[in-house]
Amino acid sequence: MKLHRLFAFAILFSVGTSLTIAQESIGLKFAVVKDGSTVAQPEVSVTSGSAGSIEIDGVGQFAFTPTFRGSDTVAIAFDIKAGGKQLQPRLVISKSEPGTLSWTSEARPQSFKLRVSWIR
Repeated sequence: MKLHRLFAFAILFSVGTSLTIAQESIGLKFAVVKDGSTVAQPEVSVTSGSAGSIEIDGVGQFAFTPTFRGSDTVAIAFDIKAGGKQLQPRLVISKSEPGTLSWTSEARPQSFKLRVSWIR
């Protein structure tokens, strides 16, 4: 009988922990680089699984949805409209490993880079 109670408690604890992690806010720091110069470094906090966005004058729009993948990694789905392109990449970052996206515009040769770090 006690084994069943312990098992039931373990399942409830696991489900409760998963729900708590899913509702936690994820802090992200972006570095937007255009032609080698950093043009913006916004910090945004978004609930896991919710959409966020930033718009940088002269660069474009960056919509993103971060989602926890365990306790030490975050997957981020992007919808980027910048430099005359629309991109929908995905990144997986950790607390110690930021991610980087790079692309070149088609209209005029401009290079863009988006660095993303997980902050708390």
